[in-house]
Amino acid sequence: MGWTAGLLGLPGWAGAQGQEVLRLGVDGLIQDTGLGGRWKAAMGRDLGLAAQWVREPSGTILRQLESGELSIGLFLSHPLADRLEQQGLIHDRQTLARMQVLLVGPASDPAGLRGENDVVRALHQILAGQAAGACQWLPAPKDSALEGLSDTLTSTLGAQKLTTRPAPGSALPPYRLLTQADWQKMPQAERKVLKVLVHQDPRLWLNCQVARSFKTAHPAGKLLVKWLQGPLGRQAVATQGSAWQKAQG
Repeated sequence: MGWTAGLLGLPGWAGAQGQEVLRLGVDGLIQDTGLGGRWKAAMGRDLGLAAQWVREPSGTILRQLESGELSIGLFLSHPLADRLEQQGLIHDRQTLARMQVLLVGPASDPAGLRGENDVVRALHQILAGQAAGACQWLPAPKDSALEGLSDTLTSTLGAQKLTTRPAPGSALPPYRLLTQADWQKMPQAERKVLKVLVHQDPRLWLNCQVARSFKTAHPAGKLLVKWLQGPLGRQAVATQGSAWQKAQG
């Protein structure tokens, strides 16, 4: 079940028209980094829009947009979004912000990446090291955008998913993908045994996106997408110290 972040119930045209409250799916990273909260406050101030924020992983949000359980969602770039858009099951998909993704691993780097800047080649070396028992990989949480990114990157390796295989007798931390926000908030005691190994590959980005469901249309949906793309919505993205960057283009 989704986590309901709250209601925006300020007087506005949506309430005046007697419409059902807009159910807005939101990925947890968008909430946890404060971007969702900034948007929520600004929406209430600028639009007077009633919205119920439903926290779910990006993959779950997209399936609920597909089924019509949600009429609009704020999610992170995911291969499922590409498929649903191609099938005409979501529309009005827009990119609002982006965040860098990092490939991190033990500071001693037992997989021997040695400055490798191509993330796919680096993952291939990690897989080989894991098969030899020298290191291990920590998969991203189920249904997360990082899981989708990992699957996309490893699809060229003939493997559908990177799975964990414990390295016997090893006390080293695993290799994994982390967002810039996850890395920034990690306690120093954990970070000191890790190293950022690949971060400049242009594929290592997640986009914060919005899209509407074709099956369930809410009158406020189009207004909200337009507002998020506009100057008032963009103001919430680039704040000092935020891991989010403005969308390109």
